[in-house]
Amino acid sequence: MSYLPERTSIPLWMTAAQLLDFYQDFYRDFRREAAEEMLTHLNIPLRQHIKQMSKGTREKVQLIMVMSRAAGLYLLDEPIGGVDPATRDYILSTIIGNYNPEAAVVISTHLISDVEKVLDEVLFINQGHLVLQSTVDEIREAKGMSVDALFREVFKC
Repeated sequence: MSYLPERTSIPLWMTAAQLLDFYQDFYRDFRREAAEEMLTHLNIPLRQHIKQMSKGTREKVQLIMVMSRAAGLYLLDEPIGGVDPATRDYILSTIIGNYNPEAAVVISTHLISDVEKVLDEVLFINQGHLVLQSTVDEIREAKGMSVDALFREVFKC
């Protein structure tokens, strides 16, 4: 299992290179080459300390580390919360392009419209109770609306 918490949880005192070493030593399923490629693509210096990075860059680094594992299950808690739309697009493409294709990816979010295009199945949970479980296609066919529209209808105040 590879878990992305809502808040940054990587050691801020480390550099990106030290973080790569740590993950490589700690996780057998860590794909270092994939992580290095994504860090390079984003122009994130390996010698820069995590604490010196912007909040958005820290979140990208943490996501890269999580998605660079060949896990059987990815649990992502609000992976696009608090980031700009361009960063959201990068995060979603990173998730889709880097997870183990034989794995399950669970995304917990309130930003339905931003993630809807990558969803196969949805669960609506309210106060710990399952309100709805369906495939995205079933929602569109049976309800004639998007997942976001249904979410707004089910949870309207």
